[in-house]
Amino acid sequence: MTERSAAPEASPRPEIPGAPITVRFFAAAAEAAGAEELRLPVPTEGVAVVDFLTELPRLVRERGSAADGSAGGPDDDAASAPSLERVCARSSFLVNGVRARAESARLHPGDQLDVLPPFAGG
Repeated sequence: MTERSAAPEASPRPEIPGAPITVRFFAAAAEAAGAEELRLPVPTEGVAVVDFLTELPRLVRERGSAADGSAGGPDDDAASAPSLERVCARSSFLVNGVRARAESARLHPGDQLDVLPPFAGG
């Protein structure tokens, strides 16, 4: 007979491996994230965009550390890049191509989130 252990404590992090979304970064957001597109995990039951954005800088850092084998320390390029937190605070968002309010929209596995910082120029 197999003994069942107690259910693990809930993690404060909103991600569950194996349930990815695609996050596309544009302009300053791409510079801050160090990528134009990433596939990142979300809970199978979904997560509020605002909660995902809170975790996004950590997820991007962890992804970068895993990809290059580094300990996640800043390099010259990262030190000069804008803060992802600051860029996201000023950005607009699209979920599956539709404008979304971070406070009310939700992300589910398979969704696409576009991070659109303010654009300037002309």
